[in-house]
Amino acid sequence: MSQYQQNLKQAAVEHEALRHIIGALRTVLDWQPTAEEMPRKLSSLRFIAQSFQRHLERLMALKEQDGYMAGAVDQMPALAEKVQALLRDHDEFEETLHRLVLRLEHLSAEDKPKVEATCKEMEELLVKLDDHHRREADLMQEAFQRDVGGQG
Repeated sequence: MSQYQQNLKQAAVEHEALRHIIGALRTVLDWQPTAEEMPRKLSSLRFIAQSFQRHLERLMALKEQDGYMAGAVDQMPALAEKVQALLRDHDEFEETLHRLVLRLEHLSAEDKPKVEATCKEMEELLVKLDDHHRREADLMQEAFQRDVGGQG
């Protein structure tokens, strides 16, 4: 199995793990705790957000370093601009997630408005990530599954 194929396989595993982590994160974000439960919500958010950050960074690295993003450009050089836009998204996700994880570490469970604002920002990040994954899948389909013609 080539390194490229290994990266694709590992990216698929990481993507599936990330999907489960995002599900857990959304569950905790949707939780409407009582005042007594807020410390547990914040603790759960911290734990899951750290896991989310690690897995997202790992998945993005797999895609970027000898991953299928470079393969898409090799297959269709006209896609270079779209790939660059997706890579810029990766940088934005890393920066935003780093900032949110740091903020979660310093939040107090008693500061409900700041906890809720941070949860809202995390939800907004997840929406952007969903859109990014759709655009990425569309790009991969365009690069690797297009009909190049041939004999009928």
